[in-house]
Amino acid sequence: MEKCILFRPKTSLRCPLLVYSSGYGDDRYILSRSVYLLKSSDLNGPRYWLFKLQEKENGDIVLHSLFLRRNTDEYRCSYPTFSLDLLRCQVFELAQEHLACSEPCEGKVEGRIGFMSLDAENNEFMVLGRLPFKGPAVYRSIDGSWTELQITQPVSFEGIVSYKSKFYAIDLTGRTIVVEPTLQLHTFQRSRPSYKTRKRWLLNSGDKVLLVEMCTERRADFFIPNIREKKIWFKVSELDVERNDWNQVEDVDDRVLFLEQYCSFSCLATEIQGGVNPVRCTAE
Repeated sequence: MEKCILFRPKTSLRCPLLVYSSGYGDDRYILSRSVYLLKSSDLNGPRYWLFKLQEKENGDIVLHSLFLRRNTDEYRCSYPTFSLDLLRCQVFELAQEHLACSEPCEGKVEGRIGFMSLDAENNEFMVLGRLPFKGPAVYRSIDGSWTELQITQPVSFEGIVSYKSKFYAIDLTGRTIVVEPTLQLHTFQRSRPSYKTRKRWLLNSGDKVLLVEMCTERRADFFIPNIREKKIWFKVSELDVERNDWNQVEDVDDRVLFLEQYCSFSCLATEIQGGVNPVRCTAE
């Protein structure tokens, strides 16, 4: 596929961290990857394409695996060659993935972050992540510095999303952490916790925020990557902003959910006809 400004992800933004004696974190930048859905009107070939693109530091655009942490250059992967008439295609950007990257002597290190643009030009932004060897913190480009959040108990995020100018993150215990642009924060636990949850994802779906939980009856049944499908089920809940709670739902409004460690997203099932079987929600 030829380079096209239509598919060009946002320019990498610098997000310097505190410098430690080890040198770790002295040159960190934000890497952006974009997930696109392409719909072709060509009746002689595939009608739907779903792919992720990454812009490298030198400006080259490379294909990136949707669900594996690799791109075509880093692992010398080869994809089938094809050509598309973009004049006969519709292109939709479904999601953006943001990662904090640093390159110490042992190689590139990528870390999960939440990203929120504060203006239309993407010049001012906020990042929610972890400082090296420290807890969660927020970086605001307008300040040019990190502010460590005072959160009780150790925190390891399973998911982070931005929604209505706030960050929502969930940790390994199921606690939801809400961070305001003013850096004020509060936390809440869902009123109906599931003690069978083994893994969680947060994602924006349409105008909603969804919490997806993978559950097993016994903890011994949850063993990545060899999870037996018959032993697991999924629960989906919708964020209730007014009540600070998660309400379990029985369907996802005819949407297909794609779940990945750093970049989860959704699209309407009608937009990828014949390509994916949606997962049904199960109530306990």
